[in-house]
Amino acid sequence: MTPDQARLQGAMLKAADQLRFPVSVRALEALAVRTMTLYDPPPDLPKVSVQDLPEQQFAVLLALAHGETLEETAARMWVTQRTVREHRRKLCARLGVDTPGEALHRARQLGLVRVDQGLPLPGQRKRAALR
Repeated sequence: MTPDQARLQGAMLKAADQLRFPVSVRALEALAVRTMTLYDPPPDLPKVSVQDLPEQQFAVLLALAHGETLEETAARMWVTQRTVREHRRKLCARLGVDTPGEALHRARQLGLVRVDQGLPLPGQRKRAALR
C-alpha cells in the first residue's frame, strides 16, 4: 500500500467512525483501491499548466479548490454569477471534463492545485475545519 493509499484509508476510517457508520475493513480497502485508481492520472491527460490558464479561470479554479460557492466567488471577484459560470465552463472545456468537480479533480491530477492546503483566498477568512 502506498503512503497516499494509507492516508486515504485512515481518513476514510476516521470519517466512518465520526458518522457512526459500520464499515468492514475489506469494504474499506476495496473503496480505497477504487478511489486511488481515480486519483492516478490517466495517460491521456491534456497538457495544461498554470501559465496556460487565464487569470480569471485560475481564480475560479482556486475558488473551487477552497470550496467557495458560486455566489461567494462572484462577490469576491466583483463579477456576476453568470460570468463565474462562463469561466467554469471554459475551464472545464480546457481541462477536458464536464463538471466543476471533475475539473477540480483533473487539476489535482495535473498538479495545478493542491486541495489539502486549506489556505484562505485573498480577502477571505480561513474557514473552520470540518470535524
